[in-house]
Amino acid sequence: MDATTTRRTALITGASSGFGAEFARLFAADGFDLILVARSGAAMEEIAQVQEGRHGISVTVLPKDLSEPGAARDVMASVRERGLRVDALVNNAGFSTYGPFVETDEATLVDMLAVNTLTLTDLTRACLPDMIERGWGRVMLLGSIASFTPAPMTAAYAATKSYVLSLGLALGDELKGTGVSVTTLCPGPTETGFQARASMEDSKLIQGRRLPTAADVAEAGYAAMKRGRPYLVTGGSSRAFAFGSRFLPRTVAATIAGRSQSRNP
Repeated sequence: MDATTTRRTALITGASSGFGAEFARLFAADGFDLILVARSGAAMEEIAQVQEGRHGISVTVLPKDLSEPGAARDVMASVRERGLRVDALVNNAGFSTYGPFVETDEATLVDMLAVNTLTLTDLTRACLPDMIERGWGRVMLLGSIASFTPAPMTAAYAATKSYVLSLGLALGDELKGTGVSVTTLCPGPTETGFQARASMEDSKLIQGRRLPTAADVAEAGYAAMKRGRPYLVTGGSSRAFAFGSRFLPRTVAATIAGRSQSRNP
């Protein structure tokens, strides 16, 4: 994905920290201009200053709560107003709830569904036509190891990630021959702020484990996207589970997933 002839632009959501900040670093190093979208404008401004100074690129910061109705429409309107285009889209924004479904706060649940599925879908749909017309584009969707099985204690979150993987694989097939590819990155537990936001630090899936860094996972995902791979599962145990879950009854896979992330006593 060189940008030596005409500088390309990558739009990254959830860009203020974690995977999003790492993807910003990787695209900038490849000479892409950046459009960064997240709630925290201050954090993105810091990233912009670093990457502009280090790589001589241009960074546009768009603070936006992607759970709001019409969020994708607002983001794309801002992009067009600035005369920008999107050559690569990283739908990284997303979060989880943790605990029994019936105890989940309703407003938080609705916001999660909006960010993880609705805004992701809207942004992808908005960016693809121009990519197809230009004959080149890269889209990354953030899935999860939870994309492969129902997951008690994160039931709705896992359902959103199943949607993301299904959408990504279907779009990848539809886009064959267009020069545009879709890659779904499916990480296992990773050292980011994700678990803290979901209040799941005492989950058996997390506690006492040495987790891969966001940088390691982002670099693997970025390389997969550059090659146009349809999906990537990171982490040896996560890859084994994703593969093995195909051969288990879905109820058994759900039970295993639930036990693995139940709370430690």
